[in-house]
Amino acid sequence: MAVGDANPTIVWGPLLSSTLMEYLNSGSLLNQVHNRSPLLKYLRGSNRIKTLTGGERIKVPVMYEDSGNITHYAGLESFDPSGYDGITNAFYDWKQTAGMVVISGLEKRSNQGENRVRDLAKDKIMQTESGLADTQATDAYSDGTANGSKQTTGLAAMIATTNTSGTYADINFGNNTKWRNQVITGVGNGAVNLIPNLRTLYNDCIEIAGVKGQPDAIFTTQTEAETLEAVITPAVRYSPGGDGELSIKPVYRGASINWEAKCQSGTLYVLNSNHVFYFVHREANFSMNPEGFQRPINQDALAAQILWQGNMGTDLRASLGKLTGIT
Repeated sequence: MAVGDANPTIVWGPLLSSTLMEYLNSGSLLNQVHNRSPLLKYLRGSNRIKTLTGGERIKVPVMYEDSGNITHYAGLESFDPSGYDGITNAFYDWKQTAGMVVISGLEKRSNQGENRVRDLAKDKIMQTESGLADTQATDAYSDGTANGSKQTTGLAAMIATTNTSGTYADINFGNNTKWRNQVITGVGNGAVNLIPNLRTLYNDCIEIAGVKGQPDAIFTTQTEAETLEAVITPAVRYSPGGDGELSIKPVYRGASINWEAKCQSGTLYVLNSNHVFYFVHREANFSMNPEGFQRPINQDALAAQILWQGNMGTDLRASLGKLTGIT
């Protein structure tokens, strides 16, 4: 407020910035973005979201073979100390997403009084929140090639349909079996073929040296999820939804069955939360730009940026699987 004025005016920038900062600090935006996507909620609940402080790229150590110096021996026979390196690094590029909270001059002049300003700011924040949640959920299933490959590199790239040749995270998987995900294509009629193929895929994801645990989640579309639930009834078990939810989820061999509209049609992913990660930068984890609300030089408006920087990745691609062509 301007001091001494008969009709005090609102200093919009600081008030709007304070309102947005309070909301971001409360964690509400993070909760809404993650909770609107079953996949992101799963990663968050499994503590797979890793906060990083920097680096040119995201570096993840990957073991692609054992030490090579394991041997049988008798008595005082000497050992081979040379062995192999067997460890390399997967590199994931930083990907960035920005949301803008924008209040036009018309809206500003039409809303006077501190309460009305705060209500307007909250409405605009909710609008931006919805867009960020939708974008992050879409990106989580993507191959990372949209918008000139600026999009998050999601499940479609991590768990590829063609797994015999190519490069992922700067590692060529043409000659590296541990960097090839499991995949079965052309499944066909889900009512008949889904369970036999899922059984094989599930077992393939387990029988990998270095794998931790076993698959604990399945992600697919609503149609495929309903087909899967139907064919495993009455043997289906249900588990609590978690996070205080009253809903329950069907389970296949310990893996919860989840569906999301963002998943590609006819596709089913098998995930192991020990080997899937969601990386975020500490200073851009749905954070407001430090300057707060600013006035663009060519617009009658006030605007603030909400920034995200991160990517998705894995340290053992062979522990993850995918079915395609389900009808």
